[in-house]
Amino acid sequence: MMCRQIRIRTIGNSLKIQIIILVFIVLFFLWYGAGTAISCLYGGGIAIVNALLQERCLVNSVKWDRLDVTVNLRKAYRCFVRRWVATIIMFAVGFAVLKLFPLPLITSCIAIQLALSFWNRNGL
Repeated sequence: MMCRQIRIRTIGNSLKIQIIILVFIVLFFLWYGAGTAISCLYGGGIAIVNALLQERCLVNSVKWDRLDVTVNLRKAYRCFVRRWVATIIMFAVGFAVLKLFPLPLITSCIAIQLALSFWNRNGL
């Protein structure tokens, strides 16, 4: 049980790190204009929402821990599909509806995802 609490706490800490890095990236891109900073903020938001969806899936899997491999695998695939669909929809809204700048949006999304990867390098 303690190991599960540590995993959930680690995810919360990595979200704090992601938000701090996003603030620094947005402040850096603010130099290039408000539109660029907004695009950067939106891209980082995509990565943070993705991490929150991952956290939700992990918390639910800890609550409903089963020994059935097929149930766990089905939950993992469902989480994977939800995260991809949410990410694709948010990118589509950012590019097509909001007409945000692509380069800062993608750059900040990748930077925040890398921050999550490096922060959790020991695994979840």
